[in-house]
Amino acid sequence: RWQISGDDCQVVTVLLDPEEELKTEPGSMMFMSPSVETDVECGCFDGCVRRCAGEPCVKVGLKNGGGDAAYVGLTPNFPAKVVPVELSNMKNFVAKSGAIMSSLGDVNISTSCDTNPATCCCTSLGMCRQSLDGEGTAFLAAGGTILVKELKEGETLIVDSESVVGFQDTIGFGITPNQFCTCCFGGEGMCNATMEGPGTVVVQSMSFKKYIKNVAPPPGAYKMRERMGAGYMGGTDFDFD
Repeated sequence: RWQISGDDCQVVTVLLDPEEELKTEPGSMMFMSPSVETDVECGCFDGCVRRCAGEPCVKVGLKNGGGDAAYVGLTPNFPAKVVPVELSNMKNFVAKSGAIMSSLGDVNISTSCDTNPATCCCTSLGMCRQSLDGEGTAFLAAGGTILVKELKEGETLIVDSESVVGFQDTIGFGITPNQFCTCCFGGEGMCNATMEGPGTVVVQSMSFKKYIKNVAPPPGAYKMRERMGAGYMGGTDFDFD
């Protein structure tokens, strides 16, 4: 029913039966068959729920209005890989805010609120996350190298919270504090996330937030460029575009 192409900045091609609909975030459509019809969902309540979970308030519906099978090609809105989640195997799945790109079939997307002050305030997942349930397929967007870990009963994995993409709701999610020197000088922050099995955990090596941080110009770069005018000083060219 679907095929993922490419090594990075991937594309997922989905085959739609007649009258079947695919839901996706705005701007992710790359190509599609002529028989595919486009519509948007922008209800007030649903839009507010999506915004709380880090998604656009509008969802795009791509429906095959023809009598034969049609196809749609989708790609994430930032440099990322496509991660399929088969809910028929995982049942309920919790994804970090903004991770869901599209869904096919019976997929119910809602908001999962974390009421634990420790995990809410001390991890990058925040209070509102995305909750998935149903029998269909959800496609997540994640950066860098993607690893899927199957944790056994009682098995624990310590993860940089920025690297968490999502996890099965059977996973026990918690935190472990870092030592003072590690917190201040080790680049790991105050806490790491802990995942206790059983269940599935999806992690990424390069979150979009981390990517932006690494490619952003150094502090004061734009002011330096303005002062230098043509961008030349002391025989060195500076180009911060």
